[in-house]
Amino acid sequence: MAIICYQYAERIKSELMIASKLLGGLRELKHDELYGAEKIMSLFLDALLGEMEIAHGVTKLQNFREASLKIAEAIGRISLREYSKANKNLSEALSYITNCGEKAIRLLKENGFL
Repeated sequence: MAIICYQYAERIKSELMIASKLLGGLRELKHDELYGAEKIMSLFLDALLGEMEIAHGVTKLQNFREASLKIAEAIGRISLREYSKANKNLSEALSYITNCGEKAIRLLKENGFL
């Protein structure tokens, strides 16, 4: 199970870093561009939510669920144009996922797989 957790955690961490970068770009847009970018950003985060829910379903680890809640909150913040608060939510989600991945690595090392 540690290998599966690690794989999900690494993929989701990467996607969260991409999301953070995209979110930063919203501040530079205006009018119709901003509206469209917010829509795409929300769709990206919604897809990420789906992946986190799958990870939670497979691993049963609460960290994936907690991170999902932070992403759902970020989606709401984006719709309110509260980008700094949304970025904080993304950072908190990343922290949950990183902790999960670190626990998996530690377990793999302790059992001689790494």
